[in-house]
Amino acid sequence: MKDSILIKISNERINKLYNEALKCSDMDLSRRYITLMESIAKRMDITLERRIKLSYCKKCKTPYNNFNMRIKNGVINIKCNYCGNIRRLPVRD
Repeated sequence: MKDSILIKISNERINKLYNEALKCSDMDLSRRYITLMESIAKRMDITLERRIKLSYCKKCKTPYNNFNMRIKNGVINIKCNYCGNIRRLPVRD
């Protein structure tokens, strides 16, 4: 019973931190929110939603507000404008 309550609270905090990271104009603060969000998920053994995972750079932890995206040969390439890291994702049917 307690575990389900803790997971529910953790999911609420993760969603709140995610929304604040997207709204925040200060990059350092939004990176901090995403780092906290990941640490809560890791501590509680929660898998982040796919929409959250794909919305920020895995290398520098900045949200993809402005990014370059190209589709070539069935692969989506997303380039982070902050650090230059390229994330490659297969096209889903």
